[in-house]
Amino acid sequence: MMEYRFREKGHEVETQSCAPRRLGLPNSLRDSDGRISKSELAKRVHLSASACSDRLRALEVAGIIEGFYARLSPALIGGMVFVMVEVVLERHRPEDQRHFETAIGEFPEILDCWAIGGRIDYLMRVASPSMAAYQDFMEGLLQAGLGIDQYYSLVVTKPVKSNSPIPLSALKQR
Repeated sequence: MMEYRFREKGHEVETQSCAPRRLGLPNSLRDSDGRISKSELAKRVHLSASACSDRLRALEVAGIIEGFYARLSPALIGGMVFVMVEVVLERHRPEDQRHFETAIGEFPEILDCWAIGGRIDYLMRVASPSMAAYQDFMEGLLQAGLGIDQYYSLVVTKPVKSNSPIPLSALKQR
């Protein structure tokens, strides 16, 4: 069970407790276009518009819905090179990891970064307009004092599957 609390127009609304599935997180929200109207979503999940709006707000406040965005087509906006970058840090102290993790947030070319257990420390997904620009970016990253010891580049040749929604079957029962 999870507790959530939210404010509406300056006053606090009652704390409620429920499992994410009971908040009405249906396949229709997960799979729908991010621009779906609340009234259309309410129809799909058999709720009133106000109840649907309340549940969406609760999901956002609880952190279950992290945001909405438009997915752009790299091929149609001029093409991009995507590179998966395996990173190994020089040292593995918590302060070195915090420094690296904080610093990479300043680079918009780094689309995603995950801390990894095993032979590497981080896996990053980097976007660049060309391989030459990617190489310049990585040289700058090495000179930025982030504590990178080694990196390995894995060039994406074509997307096979990407940006898939999280399957509801993967949600942990609470």
